[in-house]
Amino acid sequence: MSTKLKSFILTALLFMLVSTAWAQADSANAEPPKKSMPFAKISGRWSLIPASELDTAGGHFPEMQFDVKDAKFSGNTGCNRMSGTYFISDSATIHFSEKMVTTRMFCAGYNESAFLQTLLRVDGFKFRKGMLIFTVGNIEVSRWIKKASPPKRTAPKA
Repeated sequence: MSTKLKSFILTALLFMLVSTAWAQADSANAEPPKKSMPFAKISGRWSLIPASELDTAGGHFPEMQFDVKDAKFSGNTGCNRMSGTYFISDSATIHFSEKMVTTRMFCAGYNESAFLQTLLRVDGFKFRKGMLIFTVGNIEVSRWIKKASPPKRTAPKA
């Protein structure tokens, strides 16, 4: 074999090795594709239906908004803002991340800590008569009603 042919073959092999290594490094660093949520009915804004007067802080009701595309939620505890991520593994199982972010205002007469701890223990959900119901085990711990979206404003005609 001629020296030029050997040089060409070695260069081609080296190029293939480098290209393969770069492709593997790129795929290793790529983010995994986001899974579509198997139960999109949870999407939107929900407001807590209080079981007792202790479930609200000064007449404010906890609210949550679910973004199923990014598996994130935001809202308020009835006093403080909160946000975080959640995971739905099937049509009845949900878990909220412990890495929840909340503001830290004082909430007189409201056990916000109990509300948040209950939310972190939630492991299931179901829908009944338009309500979203969170469960721990088979025990219902809270009921939520979907809030209507505000109507879109239209510009007045001239």
